[in-house]
Amino acid sequence: MKTMLSLAIAIFAITTLSDANAQTYDFKVDSKFVNITFESKMDLEDIVGTSRTVTGTAKLTKGATSFDISVPIDSMMTGIEVRDDHMRNEYWLNAAKYPNIRFYGQSIKEIGGGVYEVAGKFVMRGVEKPLTVKVNVAKIPADKAGAAGMEKVNWVRLRASFKIKLSDHGLKVPEMAAAKVADEWNVSISIFGKEVSK
Repeated sequence: MKTMLSLAIAIFAITTLSDANAQTYDFKVDSKFVNITFESKMDLEDIVGTSRTVTGTAKLTKGATSFDISVPIDSMMTGIEVRDDHMRNEYWLNAAKYPNIRFYGQSIKEIGGGVYEVAGKFVMRGVEKPLTVKVNVAKIPADKAGAAGMEKVNWVRLRASFKIKLSDHGLKVPEMAAAKVADEWNVSISIFGKEVSK
């Protein structure tokens, strides 16, 4: 009985410590802190798009982690208005029905040297697929952020690159566009999040 009580106290202490050290970052920040690019390369055409809008949070604790990040499709621009309209219509990303591209999960594992392996579900056009990404993480303390003219709170900067396939999410490139639009796209992100109250 005494051993069980000691074990219960230890578990409670560890849980309390984890909660006390929890860090929650909010990625809904000014657009100057968001740089997302998506790129298709084909023989007849290269497409480079950008978004400067992201929402969501990441929570880091000693016992558990979670993240949920979304990019509104309406924020994605390729530099040609007609092409952007096509990208958002029902035959492509269908922004009216599926307004966001989302990446969420509960697996964040430190590899070393500021690099983390992040595994979760990538959701586009309502189709979820597993995705694992290596993310470079830099923590920026409040005093350093303040000296740089940022809000004087703790910040984190995330950088990552990965590939996604349109066909994995139920989107088949029409034959008439097959020479200009790749099935596989390169995605790069550089985003900042600021720590919020627990």
